[in-house]
Amino acid sequence: MTRKLSVFVILFCGLVFMKASPILAQGTPSIESLQDQIKALQEQSQKQLKALQDQVDALKAAQAKQAEEAARAQAARAAAPAPAVEAAGEAGAGKTVFANTAVKVTFGGYLAMTGIYRDRYTGSDNNSKWNINGASGSGGIPLPNSPNYYMDEVRGSARATRLSLLAEGKEDYAALSGYTEVDFLGGAGTSSANSQSTNGYFPRIRQLWGAYDTAGGWHLLAGQAFTLLTLNSQGIIPRKELLPIVVDNTYVPGFTYARQPQVRLVKDFGDGVWLGMALENPQVVIAQGGLASGTQGAPTLPTSAASYTGALLGTGNAFYDVSTTNNSNLPSSLSLDQFPDITAKVAIDPGFGHYEGYGIARFFTDRTLIAGNRSNETTEGWGLGVGVSLPLVPKYLDFETSFLGGEGIGRYGAAGLFDAVVNPITGQLDPIREIQFLVGAVLHATPLLDVYSYAGIEKESRRDEYSKNGAYGGFGTAAFAPATLGTEGLTGGSTTFASGNFAQVASIQQIIIGAWYSFYKGKYGLMNVGVSDAYTHGVIFGLGAENMNTIMACIRYYPF
Repeated sequence: MTRKLSVFVILFCGLVFMKASPILAQGTPSIESLQDQIKALQEQSQKQLKALQDQVDALKAAQAKQAEEAARAQAARAAAPAPAVEAAGEAGAGKTVFANTAVKVTFGGYLAMTGIYRDRYTGSDNNSKWNINGASGSGGIPLPNSPNYYMDEVRGSARATRLSLLAEGKEDYAALSGYTEVDFLGGAGTSSANSQSTNGYFPRIRQLWGAYDTAGGWHLLAGQAFTLLTLNSQGIIPRKELLPIVVDNTYVPGFTYARQPQVRLVKDFGDGVWLGMALENPQVVIAQGGLASGTQGAPTLPTSAASYTGALLGTGNAFYDVSTTNNSNLPSSLSLDQFPDITAKVAIDPGFGHYEGYGIARFFTDRTLIAGNRSNETTEGWGLGVGVSLPLVPKYLDFETSFLGGEGIGRYGAAGLFDAVVNPITGQLDPIREIQFLVGAVLHATPLLDVYSYAGIEKESRRDEYSKNGAYGGFGTAAFAPATLGTEGLTGGSTTFASGNFAQVASIQQIIIGAWYSFYKGKYGLMNVGVSDAYTHGVIFGLGAENMNTIMACIRYYPF
């Protein structure tokens, strides 16, 4: 055993010696060889570091490009008008029903049934009338000489039903949108539109516009939309108008609004500062009252003025406006206009509340025949206003107020008072001074219950009375209103209107309270019920005041 172990050890040592001998034969490496190896390793490391640095630079460039594209996309999204978050009384938020990479289409609106009660008969539907127009006190609040004064009225209506469609498309640098909104409160043009059998009322354009919004904060709108004078809830953005949430589609006296064709340009400067300007469709509401003689009858037109609208004080004098004529297929209520209404607004959203200042310039034109000389006469109107909306108690109590004052601004108020009166001596349209004021609050008592109240006034001032050769004219002059109107249906004396007499409104005031309750809110939409009670007080020049109470109840279904 010992012999075998000795042989194994000898053989193992021989193998080790044979393996190690070549290495020993090479000897120790030289310094130059080691330096060359180190240099080679350094060059290889530098190449690898450069390759890694190139990869890092490429990755940074790709990330920067992605961030730039994301920023442009975000700016484009910011440039587009945000979907309106509307109160229960308006059109609803809508629902997207079609979308692809190019265009998104959103349907909105509601189905409505309204019950209406008034303690004076006005013949109005879901859109109340308050102003008194023309001779015999027709329209609006009835006066004691009319049987309507002694009659209540009750009716139901589905004509406030509203449908809307919003189309939106977005690029990296801009956003495009188009919006249309209709209801059925338009006039009855044929026998098919009546409340006797078919109730077939026509759709009526409320809004119909297109908008182009850039990432740089420019916003262009063209079409029919709310006037720039209407108070917004945010910025100067269409579909962000702050409308009273009442059931009545004429809103509240004192509320400044109009829906009309316009071209609007707005700049968003960032940090909640907006500036806008618009050219809007002109229309003048002309008050009767330029004529009155000692017998309070309108003078006969002289032969040379047979084609004119009305005679002026003085033999051979006359004026002409288009509001009582019919142009082609256009409605007969169009006025003669040569310049657009010019509106401007600045809006600020500092973080708490919304604040606005706005103004308007207007132009009134007619044609006159004075002492044989014919000419076009143009006068100017103007208005300045402010508006504020505040979340007094965030998420619970909202407050708003607006004011507009000036001359010739009547039709921009919900009561629709007069803009101008014919000067019976010069034939010019003299603008009437007016103020419009509204204050309101909405209490979000629960997530399903909103309670509201508004109070407003529209007040016009007496225009200077004109007199010449024992004849009178002007707006608010006593020559046009009988001293009393306390007897129904008399045909003579001072208790009824004689030929050429007119009742003219000095002011319309209203206070209204109401509520909306959503009794269903789920995956099939929203259904709510609303009720309002409005007390309206009208002051007539020379006749004192008359009152009217209006109660409305409404059920609305918002499927979108």
